[in-house]
Amino acid sequence: MSGCGEPGFSPGGRLADRTRTMSRTSPMLLAALAAGLAGGVAGGLIVAVADDGGDAPAAVATPAAAPVAATPEASAPRLRSAIARVLPAVVTVVADHPPRRDEQGAVVQRRSVGSGVVLDDRGHVATNFHVIDGAAELGVLLSTGERRPASVVSHDAPYSDLAVLRIPPAGLRSAALGDSSLLRHGDPVAVVAGAGFAAGNSVKVGVVSGVGREWPRNGVVLEDLVQTDAPVNHGDSGGALVNADGEVVGLLTTVVRALPDGRSVEGVAFAQSSNSLRDIVGDIVLLGSYLRPRLGIEHPFRHHVELTPQRAAERGIPLSLGALVIAVEAGSAATAAGIRPGDIVVAVNGAAVDLERPFVNLVKELDPAATAELTVVRAGVRLSVPVIPRLE
Repeated sequence: MSGCGEPGFSPGGRLADRTRTMSRTSPMLLAALAAGLAGGVAGGLIVAVADDGGDAPAAVATPAAAPVAATPEASAPRLRSAIARVLPAVVTVVADHPPRRDEQGAVVQRRSVGSGVVLDDRGHVATNFHVIDGAAELGVLLSTGERRPASVVSHDAPYSDLAVLRIPPAGLRSAALGDSSLLRHGDPVAVVAGAGFAAGNSVKVGVVSGVGREWPRNGVVLEDLVQTDAPVNHGDSGGALVNADGEVVGLLTTVVRALPDGRSVEGVAFAQSSNSLRDIVGDIVLLGSYLRPRLGIEHPFRHHVELTPQRAAERGIPLSLGALVIAVEAGSAATAAGIRPGDIVVAVNGAAVDLERPFVNLVKELDPAATAELTVVRAGVRLSVPVIPRLE
């Protein structure tokens, strides 16, 4: 099966060619954002000393989806053949976090478990950034049960939930990226993911419920998502969404579990489309990184907190929307511009930071060759702060 270096991959070009204008989201999405809600991650199964749970997803509103029919019986043999081609290329990703002492003084160590897809015969593996974020040690479990060490090549956070790992390449089977723009409502697809610490992988089937979706999660609106009704569970993050030709058309990233009123939801999961990841993966594999405009305050929860009306009220902040800076990366563009913790960024180049266009999405669109203007509220005073993004 082809890998990243073969015709299925097209390394990225100039940054200006990669960015897209973010479309306005629906009232449904605005309502979900305004409530401060986000979809739960599909992977990131968390294991501690006396606990074996997952990252509990927050309540979210169900996105609109076109009615879909069951996979036609006539297509079952073709889909089985497609699954067989991808099964050996899917791995379980194991991320061990640094040990620490809990409140009782006991030493605990968190373990995240997700999935990944082998991209080529050099050992490159695509997975989700949220699976490996903060890990001190990484490893993968092949479909044969063999465990191999892994290292991070690079990632695209916070702009997408992609990370690329590298593992010893001997004897690996790889999967090919397909063209996600060819997907249509009702197309049969399979979810192929790792099976934890057991040998072999898991498979679930369903259909394409939607394409070109956008969905908010943790201060970022993820874009160009493929929606599927195939069952997705904790530990599946980074697994493959496979079409009937045996090509990977998406990387699983988010599953929706509940409505804002607490009612459970089934059959709503999202994968990052293969076309949205192709250039990013290509550059990371060939060049070691994918260049993005960086300010040094763009990571949610690490650099800034997205304000919602509820969060602002809890903190006693008179503004209801914006990005509250909590840390500024040393030596960054934001440091050079004089941005400091406590500042609230309310606009980027005149575009308001709001729940439809979070700060991260506005930064992603910046031209690194041009000075950007941040509108900042500092101690109640509105300031215009010029900043020159760095391409990193």
